[in-house]
Amino acid sequence: MKSLVLKLLTIFVAFQLFLNIPFGYPLISLQEEEKIGKEIIKELNSQVEFIQDIELVAYINTIGHILKIKGLDFSPFNFRFFLIKDDTFNAFSIPGGYIFLNSGIFNSIKSEDELAAIMAHEMGHNICRHIARRFEKMKRLQIATTAATIAALLLGGGKVGEAVGITSSALAQTKLLAYSRADEEEADRTGFQILTKAGYNPWGMVNIMERLSKQSNFAIELNYRYLIDHPLPPERLNYITILAENYTTNKTPANIVCHEKEYFKRLCIKAQVLSKDPTDLVIKYREELNIKDDPWKHYALALALSQERFFKDALIEMKKALSELPAKPYFILDLAEIYFRSGNYSKALSVLEKIKSHSDSKYWYKKIYNLKLKYLKARIFTEIGDTYKAYTLFNELKNSNILNTDPYFYFYFGRTASEMNKLGEAHFYFGKYYELKGDYKTAIYHYKKALSFLSKTDKMYKEVQKNLKNLK
Repeated sequence: MKSLVLKLLTIFVAFQLFLNIPFGYPLISLQEEEKIGKEIIKELNSQVEFIQDIELVAYINTIGHILKIKGLDFSPFNFRFFLIKDDTFNAFSIPGGYIFLNSGIFNSIKSEDELAAIMAHEMGHNICRHIARRFEKMKRLQIATTAATIAALLLGGGKVGEAVGITSSALAQTKLLAYSRADEEEADRTGFQILTKAGYNPWGMVNIMERLSKQSNFAIELNYRYLIDHPLPPERLNYITILAENYTTNKTPANIVCHEKEYFKRLCIKAQVLSKDPTDLVIKYREELNIKDDPWKHYALALALSQERFFKDALIEMKKALSELPAKPYFILDLAEIYFRSGNYSKALSVLEKIKSHSDSKYWYKKIYNLKLKYLKARIFTEIGDTYKAYTLFNELKNSNILNTDPYFYFYFGRTASEMNKLGEAHFYFGKYYELKGDYKTAIYHYKKALSFLSKTDKMYKEVQKNLKNLK
């Protein structure tokens, strides 16, 4: 089956026709890239499930933020990072600086440097504008731009493609969109520069590439889509190694965001649990615990049981894990979340009150789990009817800018604003929710409703007008 990256690149061409962008131009404008990127996200929202765990989303976007502000002197893109619920190893970028990671990546990475290396490589493709360059090669491609065509391309060709009139020759020509070896090398070198300038250890790039290069063709087909979309011939690994050797001989991980190995391991386990069928995981972890007792297995089992809504058993396993794992506040946060998910809001709140806030910490990972702490408290206050406290916390979270890609944050914020009779704000946040979900028609409705309640002198009024303009 055609890879998701290739399908998305094909959609990119379809939208070129849709937006009436002349094929004679080798590069489209940045504004056109942004518009196409948003349209692709709209289609993706109907085809894949995004992980919305506050910490995981904040984690990858914090790494992306560091790579951008420290690794680049200038960027034409406001990079945004998304986590797709998919157990395979893959990452891809689309026009406009939108970068997607499969949650399955966390199954294979051993350090933050490796994750940052993958993200920097994808940023390199955007910075070098490799997707835009593909247009000159696609002059003869004619693809209908109906929603049915786009859906068929996302789902794969075959009979579905034939049903909407996509010819085999047209699908074949989409291979012209695939990255060339020169593109991959340029993205490697650009990504390497972004990675090292941001302060990450370049051996992270070498290590993950080396590990992936050892996978068999069968394993790649099943679990490592990244190597199909981004081939890794031996010479590519060789020059990446040479770059690292010339840069530094220090192979110690930098781990700029996660300064504690327990926090990184915890995030990897959370991503793995959210990627797979929790029923299978519960069986797997129980079998492994029968062989050997391990607090991390109890922790993973607790998360899987919580996903299955077996909250009583989840609490038992989490307390077993906490009795042996290091006394870190983020593990207490997980305990509170199980109480919250079970509907025991008072107990969840009492557990959260034991955690010290770290909003002013110099460490990024403390800021991230502090976001989760505030978010959980805001959700609890909403559920127990303490609307003012919930609204205050949501406002503080809004200013962090890390959650601006999370639609559910805006949904709950909108709900709270509505309960406080702040209808202009409520419709604005609901508009953001639907925009991020790709439902632009409903987003426009809420934005227009927001304008009817907001004062023209209000700062939010101008922001709503800007969002409406971008969606039309």
